[in-house]
Amino acid sequence: MVRFEETGDGLVHLLLCPPHADTDEADYFRALGLIGMLDKPYAMVVDIAGHSHLSREGEIRQAAWAKETRAQVSRFCQALALVREHPNPRSQQSFARLWSIPVHVTSDRDDAIAFALSHLLKENARP
Repeated sequence: MVRFEETGDGLVHLLLCPPHADTDEADYFRALGLIGMLDKPYAMVVDIAGHSHLSREGEIRQAAWAKETRAQVSRFCQALALVREHPNPRSQQSFARLWSIPVHVTSDRDDAIAFALSHLLKENARP
């Protein structure tokens, strides 16, 4: 299942979790398309705990999306919190290389939300 949600507090949630469906990859790319068009400050929480990997074609498409939207995401996204079952430093390094934003990888969804919100609060406090 893939769920994309924008909340009124500036958080963008992207959830990829069981039960998996044949449409997951297509739904994921629809959500990435929406994220790539955001034009106001936001922080993103991506929960991929328990998610299966993309197809090889999906990985190529995801890399192309990241390249195409690098300037837009770097401009408006204040932070990215990634929720994984087994966080590791490589995940954080991979995502931190994509954009010039703070990245936090954790297994705790509440921790991810707190991280993202803290960066939104910093952005909103700027003069």
